[in-house]
Order: sequence, then C-alpha cells, then structure tokens
Amino acid sequence: MSEPLCPIRAQCGGCPRMDSPLLTQHAEKMALVARAAGRPVDTFVPSPRGLGYRARIDLSVGPTGRLGYNRPRSHDHNAIDACAIARPEVNEALAKLNLAIPDARGLDRLELRSNGVDVVLHARLADRGVRPEAARALLQAAPMPVALNGKNLKGDAKVRLTVAGVEHQLSPETFYQVNLEVNEALVEALRGLILPLKPAGVLDLYGGAGNLSMPLAAAGVPVTLIEREGAAIRDAQATVKRLGLPLKAVSGDAGRFKAGEQFFEVVVLDPPRAGAPGLMDQLIVTRPKAIAVVSCNPSALGRDIGPALKAGYVVDRLLAFDMFPHTDHVEALCWLTRR
Repeated sequence: MSEPLCPIRAQCGGCPRMDSPLLTQHAEKMALVARAAGRPVDTFVPSPRGLGYRARIDLSVGPTGRLGYNRPRSHDHNAIDACAIARPEVNEALAKLNLAIPDARGLDRLELRSNGVDVVLHARLADRGVRPEAARALLQAAPMPVALNGKNLKGDAKVRLTVAGVEHQLSPETFYQVNLEVNEALVEALRGLILPLKPAGVLDLYGGAGNLSMPLAAAGVPVTLIEREGAAIRDAQATVKRLGLPLKAVSGDAGRFKAGEQFFEVVVLDPPRAGAPGLMDQLIVTRPKAIAVVSCNPSALGRDIGPALKAGYVVDRLLAFDMFPHTDHVEALCWLTRR
C-alpha cells in the first residue's frame, strides 16, 4: 500500500516530486549523479522513511500569525498543522507549539530541531520594530527548550545528536543533515572507505561541526578540520575537548585552502551547494591517496572533480543517497583514488 500524500503538496511546492513513485525518483537521481561523475552509480541508498524523515523544519509566520511554509520563491504562505515529511516527534512538537502560540506575529522564522527523540525550538526575531521583550515573553509559552537568535532563552536548546558513535552537542545555529538515518549511512560509508587506508592524516574541508570526520578521529585517525568562523566550528572544538579526539578544528575559509598549508594523505571535501570551484587544483598538488567529495549538487560535483580526473585520479566508488525524498535533490559520495 502506498504512503498517503501530503494534502497541501500543490500549494506548498516544497516536495515537487511527491506524485512520482519513489522508485522512479531513485532512478532519476542515480542518472543525475552518474552523468555528473561520468560513470554508473555503484550503490544507491534509499531513505528508510519515504515520509516523516525531516529532523528539522523551518517555519515562517503568516499574516494571521499562524506557522507554516512559504511557497518557494514566493511570499504566498501556507499555514500547517503538520508536515508530511517531518518526523513524528517534530509534528507532535508543532501541534503543541500551535496551541501554545496561536499568533506568532513579531517573530520571523521558527525552526524545530530534533535528534530523533527530543525537539528544541530556534526562533529568529523579525526586523519590524518588535521589542525583544515582547518576543521573549511570547516564546516563554513554547512547550520545549527555546533559543532566540542563537542564544538560549529557556532550557538548553542544543541538539544532542549521536552519529556513528560520536555525540555532538549542536548549538541552535549549527547545521546538521535533515535525514538522520541517511546521514548515518553516509558517514558509515565514508568511514568504511577511509579507515582501511590507515592514513597518517585526513583533511576535512567545509567540515562543519565534524559530522563526517569526528568518527574518523574517534577511530584514532589524525584529522584537520577547516570551517569558517561561527557556531559549527565552535561546536567542533568543544566536541574535541570533551571527547579528547585527535582532531584539530581550525577556523578559516576552506575555499581558499592552498597546497602545503596542512599535511594530509586523504581529503574529505563537503562544500555548500555551489561547490568549490578551483579548490581541487590545490588539493591534487600533493597527490593525496584519495579524495572524497560529498555533494548535494551533481552539476557542481562534475565541475569540482574535473581537475582530479585530468590529473590521473579515477572515480573508484560512486554512491548516491536519497537524503531528501520527494525533492529534486540527491546527496552523492564520489571516491577518487590515484591510478
């Protein structure tokens, strides 16, 4: 029996592929990744949850104060009582929040963030002359820990999330993947590729809070992680200190990395959607044993791996992960090794 579809999918627009069977979506996503990398996908990892998979939802406030979603590239607002792709605990929290704060005017956006069990709220204040005192008073009614503009307001609004055996304590503004089960599969796949090489050093560029590389460090592999200044790098540094891991978390612009700045035998590259133009030219100068490129944009992936292919690297393994069912997005792991 097929899963029930979202009743507002046409008005919302956030899941443009929801009327397409998941197997069809999988085939089309594999084809996208294969075209980008120039070879077939070795493994496709589906989401265990076709619906109810999102651990984070970002809600806007409508003209009547109701919470919901704006249609992409539009100010059209759809108030919601539940979201078909949100995890059950997120929808339960949303229902309680709607009852506690039926009129959220004065706030800009509210993000519900789950670790799979517990849910916290991160609210941002609208720049419309609303007094912070009024916003804080409004948010005190929320039935969960709350942060306002990145700072704890009520309770502890950190997300305590364990990935591949490593517990992260993520600040309200720190990014983490929305599909917890698929992210676990991605991290385990990467670990399975890197650990057999026994590298003397791994470089993790655009490393965030250490989602991909902390499990490597927990296995004893020395890691250098580079991420721009902000909540994520501070969280990574706190995790290293708390767990005593052999990982150096450096605040800096990963996109400007230059050959020779750090020692590494394997590099993990996880750039934003726009990719990392020009960076691969620097990474291949020292001829690392392997380069792992994690990408949510096949077009950027194809461009970014081009210099490595010209320099004699080959796509040894190609994996695709359905991190975002019912959307046009797909996560890829491209494993490049030297000939």
